[in-house]
Amino acid sequence: MLQTTAVVIEKSKAERDDIRMRLSHCGVLPICFEDEWVCLENIYCIKPSFAVFRSDSSESASRFVNAAKAIESGFPIIVLSNNHRIEAFVQNNWLENLFFLRYPANHQTFQATINRLTNVKQDLSGPVLIAGSVERKKLIQELPLVSASQDPVLIQGESGVGKKLIAKDLHRLSGNPNSIFNLIDAGDVTGEWIRKTKVRIDSLSRDYECFYAIDNAEQLPFEFQAQLFLLLEDRAPGGISKTGAASRFITMVHRDISTMVDKGLFRKDLYHRLSVLKLTVPPLRRHMSDIRALAEYFTTQYSIRYQGAVCRLTDPVMDAFVNYPWPGNVSELKRVIKKLVLMDRVHWENMLPVLCNTDKGGNGGRPSVCGIDTDEVRQFLSTNWNLTLKQARSRFADKVERKIIKAALAETGGNCKKAAGLLRISYKSMLNKAKLYQLV
Repeated sequence: MLQTTAVVIEKSKAERDDIRMRLSHCGVLPICFEDEWVCLENIYCIKPSFAVFRSDSSESASRFVNAAKAIESGFPIIVLSNNHRIEAFVQNNWLENLFFLRYPANHQTFQATINRLTNVKQDLSGPVLIAGSVERKKLIQELPLVSASQDPVLIQGESGVGKKLIAKDLHRLSGNPNSIFNLIDAGDVTGEWIRKTKVRIDSLSRDYECFYAIDNAEQLPFEFQAQLFLLLEDRAPGGISKTGAASRFITMVHRDISTMVDKGLFRKDLYHRLSVLKLTVPPLRRHMSDIRALAEYFTTQYSIRYQGAVCRLTDPVMDAFVNYPWPGNVSELKRVIKKLVLMDRVHWENMLPVLCNTDKGGNGGRPSVCGIDTDEVRQFLSTNWNLTLKQARSRFADKVERKIIKAALAETGGNCKKAAGLLRISYKSMLNKAKLYQLV
């Protein structure tokens, strides 16, 4: 029988020895570390049964948990602390094999928690959601409650913040092995798709559950909005079809649909039907702790994948990340870190202006966030090949305008009046556009 092993992270030698003794009494072989990053490197190499992390720092605890999950998403962790904020983070966490103990814990409590490790299995089928800020943690902690309801969910947030991951996690949290997840772009919704969806829902047995996730819902063709509304209204209360099968609709938007409703561009009845439950995913630029948490997670994940070892971002690189507005949000951060990991780290700081789309020239080193990159164009053409050039130009014009306004707000610290002066438009126009693009 294999020996149960645990890595222990604690800076204090006295407390480290105390934890080592308690684990030994529970029949566990402890491997102790003073530095958490050295420990993370060894977790990947020695593959222990679980980790015991001792700290009263919320930032340190969150950082270690996120990085450890990047190495192995199902890795069990026991957090020892006397900090009530850390206790709340662990107790309300979305990770099932994360445990909290008040320090010092007695032998019986240690043994009971270790026994629970083998009984709790983390569901690895869904995405691992990482949070650093209070806002993002609160959002993720709400997901189990939202998933328990059968009402439609509207997920709001800028492009690249991770709305699809949230939708997929709502599907995972349903816990139904016969649950089906269907993702479609609003531009691909047709009358035929709505008819087939209705037939499919009505034909499913009561053991099945369907999730229909519609991305870019604000672009839903107006002529099909009435049909989609009728499809939603045709379901019984609680999202149950006539056959007893459950169906769930999730819509994702990157602009304020309520403004479109006021302008007559989106049906009011459909908007209210789709937004029974609302989730708002915050942008990265206003949450430094999210930037740090996600950066550390992706760095650990990609360094293991491409280098076979755990590496850490240098302080200058992390400072540059924190001070960059990330117009592409999580998607852009992920791309940049992947590029960094694939290159020699001695070139990291020199490559930062290129990787973050900054310009060392005339703009004084400020981020240039107004362009459309080739990957975005290529992806757009692959899914919208039937659009005319005029239609494509109109869609990209909105994207460019949004990026310009976002850059102006970033430059002025979110001051709409100053941003309006910078762009030479009226304050009222600036407010309307900022609200339309969900920038304020």
